[in-house]
Amino acid sequence: MPDVTTLTAAPAPRTGALGGTAWSRHRAVASLLDGSCLLAELRPAAMALAMPVTGRYQVVALEAPGQAGLATGRAVVGRRAAQVHWHSSRPVELGIVRLDDATTVPTTHDRLPAGVRLGIGLPVDGLAALADSRRQAETALDLCPPDGGAARLAEHLPAALLGADPTLARQIRDQVLGVLLDAVQPDQEMLLETFATWLATDGSARETARRLGCHRNTVTNRLRRLERLTGRRVDRPRDLVDLTLALHAHRSPTTHGGRHT
Repeated sequence: MPDVTTLTAAPAPRTGALGGTAWSRHRAVASLLDGSCLLAELRPAAMALAMPVTGRYQVVALEAPGQAGLATGRAVVGRRAAQVHWHSSRPVELGIVRLDDATTVPTTHDRLPAGVRLGIGLPVDGLAALADSRRQAETALDLCPPDGGAARLAEHLPAALLGADPTLARQIRDQVLGVLLDAVQPDQEMLLETFATWLATDGSARETARRLGCHRNTVTNRLRRLERLTGRRVDRPRDLVDLTLALHAHRSPTTHGGRHT
């Protein structure tokens, strides 16, 4: 049974790095994940976790309905990880994964039960950097589909950057997609879905057509129409960056507010 601590519980009084029972495993994990662990406390924290101070780590954030869902999510991570320590932090659980050459964490291709959501932070060097990976894992969790699935922050960096500044994200969306979103376009989401699929297939019209169940020429025609409405071309690098960021902003839950004028 994996060890689970609770971040929401009141921490024990801190009597120093070697404060006996005051330096519990709970206190060690909590301080590492919230960034409050002092330099002198790193080694005792590492001993409490039976993990080295140095090395590669990654934090995952798990959210699921009920204990059964949490147990399933832990099992999915545990099957891939050589060493993982779980830490309860309502409403999510945080997992500290020790990375080695054989260790990976779940990807978007892993099957997770309905309602189980898993956000995966970036790898970091050493226990002292766990707080960074924890914040990234929580950001990735916000990007997970509401009905369940895994999101790796490394695969959603533009969306994560835009999520850090919702006002800027809305401005990018409005500036780039304004005409498309303002016009009475019953197929506007179809155009954006075609563009999103085209991006996901590395610009392959053939593969996009296969995934969407349409003809390759249909994909090309939709992209040309998107270009006419936005005034930007998908074959021009700067325009492609604008369109990609605007798409992420449009689909981000943090930018669902009103349009700027």
